[in-house]
Amino acid sequence: MPLRTDPKTRRRSASQQDFLSKPAKRRQPPARRQHRQEAALPQGVQAKGQRAARRLPRLSGLRLAAATLALGLMAMLGYLFSDAGFYVQTAAMRGQQITAAEALYRQAAIDGYSIFWVNPSAVAQRLEALPYVRRAVVTTALPNQVWIEIEERQPLAVWKVNGQEFWVDREGETMPVLPADAAAAAGLAALPVLWDLDGSTVLDGNRLDPELIASVRQVHQKAPEVTEFGYDRIKGLQFRFAGGVYVSLGKPEGMAQRVASLMALHQSLASQGQMPVEIDWRNQDGYYLRMP
Repeated sequence: MPLRTDPKTRRRSASQQDFLSKPAKRRQPPARRQHRQEAALPQGVQAKGQRAARRLPRLSGLRLAAATLALGLMAMLGYLFSDAGFYVQTAAMRGQQITAAEALYRQAAIDGYSIFWVNPSAVAQRLEALPYVRRAVVTTALPNQVWIEIEERQPLAVWKVNGQEFWVDREGETMPVLPADAAAAAGLAALPVLWDLDGSTVLDGNRLDPELIASVRQVHQKAPEVTEFGYDRIKGLQFRFAGGVYVSLGKPEGMAQRVASLMALHQSLASQGQMPVEIDWRNQDGYYLRMP
């Protein structure tokens, strides 16, 4: 007697047979979901696991021009600082009478320097440190030219004080006295001499009163034969005229006016044939005559 099969059993067996006979489906990665995830990332942010593409650097036209210009400038600077034609070898000078040109050039300290490193103001300051230089002006030009123009101090008298002697100018500034031959070559051999008899003429900074040196010059110009002067605390400036008249003019204050009046008085007395022994004009209010 044949076995009776339940319909549910037959359907289950058929399903099992279909499952065993069909190949298993391979699971596909969720490509569409991954696409939506990449699309949701902000611009410039790479998805995980994605390698960034290497970009080659690009030079814009402006950057290229700047680089070319920089190289050109570097080449030009190399030429300017390496070519011997831009280095100072000498200097043109004007105005020196007492100071030797070699001493000026040595004091300028520019020999062998590139013209681009020469500072005219600094060079002028170094030159003005010399004792005879009152003012200096320095100018430069390419390729290696330097001009030095100086104004020297003009000695008006020889000042003998405390066993030393100096030249002095109209401002009372002191300078070393040149040897006799060098002084004669500079036209300074016949300067009047002022003797400090008691050290009372020295001002701060080893200077001489400008009014005093002006009076010495004034007398010497009016009476060139008077070349020797003295000064002390009591009688002030003193000297002798060629005829032997002894004069004392007192302290420097107001001395210029007294000198002018003295010269007029001396000429008047000489025209009258009168020759006093002494003229004492230390007082601004008047003078004293001592007759022989």
